[in-house]
Amino acid sequence: MASTTNQNPHPRRDRRRKQPNTAAMVLSVIGKVVGTLLLIGLITGAILVCFAAVYIRTVILPQASLDANFDMNLTSTIYYQDSNTGEYVEHLSLHGTENRELVSYSQIPEDLINATVAIEDETFWTHHGVNWKRTLKGVLLMFTGGDIQGGSTITQQLIKNFTQYDDVTVKRKILEIFRALDFDATYDKTQIMEWYLNYIYLGDNCYGVATAAQNYFGKDVSELSLAECASLISITNNPTIYGPYSNVRMTNPDTGVVTTGRERNKQRQELVLWKMKELGMISQEEYESAVAEELVFERGENEEKETTIYNWYDEQVITDVMNDLMEEYGYSEQLASDLVLSGGLKIYACADPEIQSAVEEVYSDRSNLQLTSKSGQEIQSAIVIIDQDGNVVGLAGALGEKTTNRGWNYASRSTRQPGSSIKPLSVYAPALEYGLITPATVFDDYPVQLLGSSAWPSNSYGYYKGRMNVAAALEISSNPVAVRTFQELGVEQSFQFMEEKFHINLEEGRESNGEVVSDKGAAQLALGGLTDGVRVIDMAAAYSVFPRDGVYIEPRTYTKVTREVDGQEVVLLDNTDQEEDLVLSSETTWYINDMLQNVVEGEYGGATGTGARISGMTVAGKTGSTNSNNDRWFVGYTPYYTAAVWVGYEMPERISASGNPAATLWQKVMSKVHEGLEDKDFNQPSGLKSVSICLDSGLLADDACLNDPRGSRVKNVYLFEDDIPTERCNLHTSVEVCTDDPILNGDGTAIEGLYHLAGDYCPRGDGENAGSVKTIGILNYVRESVGGVSARDSVYLYSFLEAQGSCTVHTSAPEPEPEQPTEYDPSQFRIEDPSTWPPVNDPRYEDFDPENPATYPKVETTPEETPSGGEGTATAEPTPSASAEPSSTPSEEPYVPVEGQ
Repeated sequence: MASTTNQNPHPRRDRRRKQPNTAAMVLSVIGKVVGTLLLIGLITGAILVCFAAVYIRTVILPQASLDANFDMNLTSTIYYQDSNTGEYVEHLSLHGTENRELVSYSQIPEDLINATVAIEDETFWTHHGVNWKRTLKGVLLMFTGGDIQGGSTITQQLIKNFTQYDDVTVKRKILEIFRALDFDATYDKTQIMEWYLNYIYLGDNCYGVATAAQNYFGKDVSELSLAECASLISITNNPTIYGPYSNVRMTNPDTGVVTTGRERNKQRQELVLWKMKELGMISQEEYESAVAEELVFERGENEEKETTIYNWYDEQVITDVMNDLMEEYGYSEQLASDLVLSGGLKIYACADPEIQSAVEEVYSDRSNLQLTSKSGQEIQSAIVIIDQDGNVVGLAGALGEKTTNRGWNYASRSTRQPGSSIKPLSVYAPALEYGLITPATVFDDYPVQLLGSSAWPSNSYGYYKGRMNVAAALEISSNPVAVRTFQELGVEQSFQFMEEKFHINLEEGRESNGEVVSDKGAAQLALGGLTDGVRVIDMAAAYSVFPRDGVYIEPRTYTKVTREVDGQEVVLLDNTDQEEDLVLSSETTWYINDMLQNVVEGEYGGATGTGARISGMTVAGKTGSTNSNNDRWFVGYTPYYTAAVWVGYEMPERISASGNPAATLWQKVMSKVHEGLEDKDFNQPSGLKSVSICLDSGLLADDACLNDPRGSRVKNVYLFEDDIPTERCNLHTSVEVCTDDPILNGDGTAIEGLYHLAGDYCPRGDGENAGSVKTIGILNYVRESVGGVSARDSVYLYSFLEAQGSCTVHTSAPEPEPEQPTEYDPSQFRIEDPSTWPPVNDPRYEDFDPENPATYPKVETTPEETPSGGEGTATAEPTPSASAEPSSTPSEEPYVPVEGQ
């Protein structure tokens, strides 16, 4: 039996522990990390792929399909409505007036097709709409901060020409790719090539190779040589640089060599030919021959071609239809232009030929307004006329003879500062609509605040008038009253009203030159200093609300656009049912119409729009000018038409002119437009009442208002019943003044109607002896001084009158007048009765002496009392008698009886 005493009961404890392998551990950890990252990457990639798939399915694919079935070799026609018959008549055929002619694939030379493929897309015939190699290169450039454009095939370029979806974004690139794939699968290569060569722009207003061939070489495109084909396709890379008629001179920064358009065209032509040779499209001999061939162009480098010039209205119709096609269908500008000019469209325009003729008669003749700026610029102007249905019936985009197409149009493209012409829209109409004011409401034509060290706002008439009602303020265009009314209205309500009711685009806030600019302010909304300004057509549309009883209608130049498809006339654009938006009450529009008539006629003696008067026609409107006087406006209307006129310089510069040149042009055009039309008034709603109000308080007038030293301040106005004030004037207070002591100006002349306050000693009386004291009504109004400036009515405030003190003429009690003698009848004289004696203060009897009968009063006798036979007047001296003796006086002699008694 084997002994077990030496056996180890724990054999594992004797084993030697192995040392760990460090490298293996590191690799294990790295493996785990990499595996985790790969797993995260796979999961993330799967999620991104899912998101991408969803994005492509929901966003990209619905937009990927593009219908390009367009026939672009048809005549488009503009129709006008005959004002006499109401029928539409053909006005203008657009076929051939733009430089485009379409050709089929079979008419295009093979050399031109090969040249196009060689320089633009050498794998065109083999790819499926997308060159993936070039596309992936573009994607890599995108991730490295490069240009994400590039890699576009002919198919992609054609799609970009068909649509206006050309913003430089990843979405655009993805959509372009999927559209190209769908497009290539839908249409064959020859069709795509035909469309591409018919739609590319080749400079000098040429679209398509057929038109360009005629324009540059005077040939049908099928007759072009290899050299001419390469020259023609060279233009498309950049027509401004490579166009044979380009007048751009370029200087090589390294060599200093100056090249012309023809020289650059030749350089690129040779590049195209070399590329064709490299791709085996032409032989070496053909290459050398084409390079050596002299290119003979149809016109000299400085020679201009003849073009058909559209009038301003026709051009505006074309522009509006193009813009609406782009908005409605997503077409590119080029495709929209093709449809309008040669797509067989029928365009029903709104113009009135007679009105447009009147516009052109005035605006084509610069002698109607001859002004030149200090820098030598000729004055410019634009006008838009709108009828009661919202139709633009007349338009001119510039002053002077029209010499180009698609030139700058000041009527629909320019935005200019409206100045005071904005006040009825941004201040008075909304304030009336919200019930904050009436035409009788009074504000102070006096500075609102100090701006820097100057009183603000100032007035165009150079002073401040003081208290006035809204109607007078609008007539003379008071800036402080507009600002004070605006403060009552509030910024947000004014801003909202302008945008939502009158459809004037305003700036809510953006950064410009490190500062935030906005139209939310009094200077912008109350005084018309907008950030970007406003268009003439928008001002005309906004003002047309007033004669239309408060209804806004978006202006239109056409009613509909149709096109024949499969024998059926299909409506592409429809403006026949314009949305009418009631934005003002009839009460507000009546107030505005009444006040804006005052601007032209001058109810309050300060009309600014007198230059727009039309004999025998009701006219209302508002002038406008900016502080710098760079822009002048008159926006006016009659019961028939509304017209806005802007006058200014292309580069803003001060206008020096007497009167308002915008009102002058308005009158010249609109007087022609209204010839033969019967005068009529604007619509008047019921409920108007005549009421006497005080011009200084806006409240019901009282006697003190009548006795204002300036004359009566009472005026009869028409207000709707709910707007009639219920309180009496609380500003005029009655005071006594002395007319013997007028208040003088600084130059020593008397201030009209003003006298010192009457004192205690100033003569008062009644009737004919009224004295020098009279009662006047003076304004008991306290005005807080701003900048130390004064208003014209400041001297008629009680505070001013009080400061002059009381009468300086009557400063003490007058000397008593001598007592007048009482009436004395000398026939009543009795010496014995002292009460019958003459008054002691009667100068006639100053010598009276009771002891001397010679001094006694004598009675004058009348001729009847003269003794018979006597002449003249005899005076009988009184004879003392016994009865005349005082009874208390004893007889001096004793009584002797007469004999017989």
